[in-house]
Amino acid sequence: MSGQATLKAGHAAIQACCREMTASVANCLKEAICVIDAAGDVIVWNDGAEALYALRRAEVLGHNIKQFFPDALIEQIRLSRIQQENVYHSPRAGTHILITVMPLYIDGIFSGAVSCDRDYSEMRKLYNELDNAEQQLLLLKKEISKITDSFGQMVGISPNFRRKVELARQIATTDANVLLTGESGTGKEVFARGIHEQSGRKGLFAPVNCSAIPQGLFESEFFGYSPGAFTGANRKGRSGIFEMANGGTVFLDEIGDMPMFMQSKLLRVLQEREIIRVGGDRTVKLDVRVISAANKSLRDLVAKETFREDLFYRLNVVEIELPPLRERKEDIPLLVDLFSRNFAAKNGQPLKFMASEVINKFVDYSWPGNIRELMNVVENMVVTGKNDLLFCKDIPDYILNRMEQHMENRPSSQLDLVDAVKKLEKNFILKAVSLSNYNKSRAASLLNIPRATLYHKAGEYGIKLSK
Repeated sequence: MSGQATLKAGHAAIQACCREMTASVANCLKEAICVIDAAGDVIVWNDGAEALYALRRAEVLGHNIKQFFPDALIEQIRLSRIQQENVYHSPRAGTHILITVMPLYIDGIFSGAVSCDRDYSEMRKLYNELDNAEQQLLLLKKEISKITDSFGQMVGISPNFRRKVELARQIATTDANVLLTGESGTGKEVFARGIHEQSGRKGLFAPVNCSAIPQGLFESEFFGYSPGAFTGANRKGRSGIFEMANGGTVFLDEIGDMPMFMQSKLLRVLQEREIIRVGGDRTVKLDVRVISAANKSLRDLVAKETFREDLFYRLNVVEIELPPLRERKEDIPLLVDLFSRNFAAKNGQPLKFMASEVINKFVDYSWPGNIRELMNVVENMVVTGKNDLLFCKDIPDYILNRMEQHMENRPSSQLDLVDAVKKLEKNFILKAVSLSNYNKSRAASLLNIPRATLYHKAGEYGIKLSK
């Protein structure tokens, strides 16, 4: 063999070895890798290309790429020698890819082209999953802040309330839809969250206030939307509440305010257990438990034909009616103590206690705003009170005025002489202490009572005799 022939043979052997190494490296990549030579013949066709195009390596290697893909972008780049990156391409019917193609040079000599193809449908799926995860993270952050700012404990010893708690615990691990009813502020979201936490579901707890959603946004808020679904939509699209809460619980608060057109769409979701994003065509299967809440009678709304009867029965598999605070008076001291401790910790303040006169006032009051109103009052007193022991004078004025009106409007209080005397006695002592500028002897003199009696009465009514 001549020296030149030996050199050619050696060069061919090196090229074959390089080709084999290139193919081995290409097979380590999940993407479809194709390399063609300067004539357009396939010299590398990796495992990813076999899987994506269902063409075996043995069928393709050594053949011109145009035999299999007449519109192949890699062939266009072979001719133009201009690279293209992340281009959507459909090299043949039924295939949709994102492709990057570059001309191939070896030692400065044009030697062909190389392409890296990724399945567009899989990329889209991964993008949707990432977008969904991002939306879930935002929702989770919001929920964590809610948990930090609210008190998820179901506190109470009243028999009626404990029965509701036990019922909630009993049905928590089932998939039954739950309807929570009761006045505003009775703790329906706390119950819903408690049911979710004890359900064992791994997905998110997603609360939605149906009365706060503009009518035109209901569908996109609930089911999400695809890119370009409507004017002003996020160009990336967006996951809806049901998709974000897949595997978890959706809490529909104020369900009675949901418009009729949306009720029919919700009913279909509950029946079919699937959604389609607005403007999309992909079905998303759901495993979602629905807990709804209403502070108005859904039965009355059904009778007025403003709420669908079939949806009502879908939602109302188990109904839990939460009692108002005025019907669980024995729970008020426990709730006051809980809220006082939590608000003190939240605001970095020392623990404050309520005098017995305050607790008595709270127990006598009707609490039209229920637990939410009690929380508001306790927080106000904790953050504005100057002493560790808080008295009636520390109760916000608007609540004191309501309490006075409530007492005056009670039929029994108008004829209760003992209560009337106590009220008059207390007011006289407060006025005397104020006029005497906390001089005990002077105050007793103004009241025309012994100093010892003043001490006794002040202790009975929780009145402070010194600044």
